[in-house]
Amino acid sequence: MTKLTANPMNSQTPNNNTTETGTEKKGTNSRKTWILAIFAMVCTIISFIYRYQSGGSDAVSNISKSQSVFAYTLDDVNKVLDYQLKGWNDANIDVFMSGYIKDSSVRFITDKKVKTSWQEITDSYKKGYPNKDAMGKLTFHRDEIRWVNEAAYIAQVIGRWEVIQEHKPTHDTLSGRFSLIFVGTPEGPKIQIDHTW
Repeated sequence: MTKLTANPMNSQTPNNNTTETGTEKKGTNSRKTWILAIFAMVCTIISFIYRYQSGGSDAVSNISKSQSVFAYTLDDVNKVLDYQLKGWNDANIDVFMSGYIKDSSVRFITDKKVKTSWQEITDSYKKGYPNKDAMGKLTFHRDEIRWVNEAAYIAQVIGRWEVIQEHKPTHDTLSGRFSLIFVGTPEGPKIQIDHTW
């Protein structure tokens, strides 16, 4: 009879081992699934990076196709700068500001602050130069006008600016340097990034 009576500890042990093994298998499968998912995600990211870097010509051709309507020349960039000069020297900051792209991508970077909207840049100019006397006479010295990426219609102008305030007895001259990034828009090239110091 003793042989017929099963030991409760012995009878439960195999069942518990079976349950634990099942849980371990589920845990192992779950871990394997996560590892495979992460591995697949990493591979996908790496392939996108590789495709972007090595297949840059494809990316550029896609950009140029989508922006072909916004094509412009470096001479058009010069015309924008000339129009800005006329606006400034006529004491018309709104005309001057027409050279900037009027969307959230615009940036005006100085040693004091980064302005991130067309309106903020405009307000700052109007506050700093409230009238024709304060605005003085602006001159641009264009040291270099070049394509950063001609296929994507991105250009750069590097130069110097000078404002002569003749109304002051000392004929004050304010001056500095600038680097401008132009992009194509339906209205022609516009300044997207202005780094002035």
